[in-house]
Amino acid sequence: MTHNTDPSPDNYRVHLVECPDLSDGERGAAELRFRMALEFALGGPDEVLPTLQAYMLVHSLNEELPLGKDSEAEEQVIALWENAETDAILAAFRPLGKDMGDARFEIVPL
Repeated sequence: MTHNTDPSPDNYRVHLVECPDLSDGERGAAELRFRMALEFALGGPDEVLPTLQAYMLVHSLNEELPLGKDSEAEEQVIALWENAETDAILAAFRPLGKDMGDARFEIVPL
């Protein structure tokens, strides 16, 4: 029987796309900074996918309709994800010191 002793389970990958001017090293470092900041903001690696899935569900359910007055939990899910993602993007791109144009991060479940 094997036990996973890795403190950060690898249940998703982060890919930086639409940034052809970055070297592989710059891209990898930015992806790592994004991942670390996102995990820190959300409470750990195991919280990333569930929080993203909850955000996507709430966002899709409310796409056509405004959030109702009884939707405090929905607002919290949206705010949690958007704040964490914004902080992670800033952490990833700030050290590069240049405009990243259309670059974005994709989170891919494994």
